[in-house]
Amino acid sequence: MPHKISFLVLSSSGHEDGYSAKELMVHAPTVSGWRSPRFCLYPQEIILQLADRCRIRKLQLLAHQYMISTKIEFYVCESLPEYFTPHQSDWFRRLGYVSLSDNEKTGFKARELKSVHVDAVGQYLKLIFHKNYANRYNLYNQVALVAINIIGDPAEHSDLDSAVSPTREKLINQYLGLSLDDPLLDGSYVG
Repeated sequence: MPHKISFLVLSSSGHEDGYSAKELMVHAPTVSGWRSPRFCLYPQEIILQLADRCRIRKLQLLAHQYMISTKIEFYVCESLPEYFTPHQSDWFRRLGYVSLSDNEKTGFKARELKSVHVDAVGQYLKLIFHKNYANRYNLYNQVALVAINIIGDPAEHSDLDSAVSPTREKLINQYLGLSLDDPLLDGSYVG
């Protein structure tokens, strides 16, 4: 059954003092989350290491009320090389992206919660934040993420489920009344 997956922040492009990406590892009302540096270059990125290799089912992102990225991209990978540099993207597989609202309709008072359904296996998740929406409250052109939840299953359980379900070949053989041990399927059988 899918559940919340714990993670560590492996790296980030940067942060404003007091708003490290490590804040995303703690879920509490007093936590402010991550903020990009003031007047940073885009895109910004955060790489998370999941507690175990998982089948990721859903990502939940809580955006800041006025430091809003126009788009957030998601990437996943199974493992990283020993000497990995954060901006190497050839190890990651792109899952997709989500666009966020500019939040003008709420007067920049509400935080947008985005739920993104995915089906990907990996132990590392990369988030890429594109440029911010310009508004009168975001004086330093920053983006921020208040919280993130990763929902999924340990990959071993997901893989076992698919191994137990019959494959196409097994179904065909069962329908034809053949077993894999059947001498008719062995090319060396002389008869």
